[in-house]
Amino acid sequence: MPTPQKRNVIQQLSLTYRAMMLAFDAQVGHPLPRWRIILALAERGTCSQKFLAEHCRLDPASLTRQLQSMEALGWLSRATDPEDNRLTNVTLTSAGMAVYDEATPRRQSFFDEALEGMTPAEIATLESALGHLEAQFKSVASRAKAGNVSNAVDGNAKSTGDAKRRTAAETAAAEPVPARKRGPRSQG
Repeated sequence: MPTPQKRNVIQQLSLTYRAMMLAFDAQVGHPLPRWRIILALAERGTCSQKFLAEHCRLDPASLTRQLQSMEALGWLSRATDPEDNRLTNVTLTSAGMAVYDEATPRRQSFFDEALEGMTPAEIATLESALGHLEAQFKSVASRAKAGNVSNAVDGNAKSTGDAKRRTAAETAAAEPVPARKRGPRSQG
């Protein structure tokens, strides 16, 4: 059972994240998920939607909605990859680059203001703690995912034989699964 302090710090992290998202949008003028897309395209040039989903840590449906609205604003263009028609490539337009150029100083100001009053040592400690939490969250998710796979396999049974099957299912879940082939209309 978690201690109140552990529970409180996780709850505070969630509240802090929401406050950061609101402050970022207010200061920079763009929601953080949209900004991540703009930044990736400005720094890397043309990218596939699949790469953007992974790089920006957005689920594909959410990414597609963002891209559609940004395309309607004239900030980017999308086209089927000429070498692989399963992929859709995304490129910032000149209007999108102007958005990037105009918002970048506000982004830097956001960073400066958000961390104002913290020493470099405090910032380094916070960065380390957040990195540790991210690794822990990924580990918890991985274990939970393996447990969910095994529970589906063994029907949630609790016997010794079922525990052995769970272990085998967890091992199988940890192995890479071949990518599913997509049809030509996929927006990967």
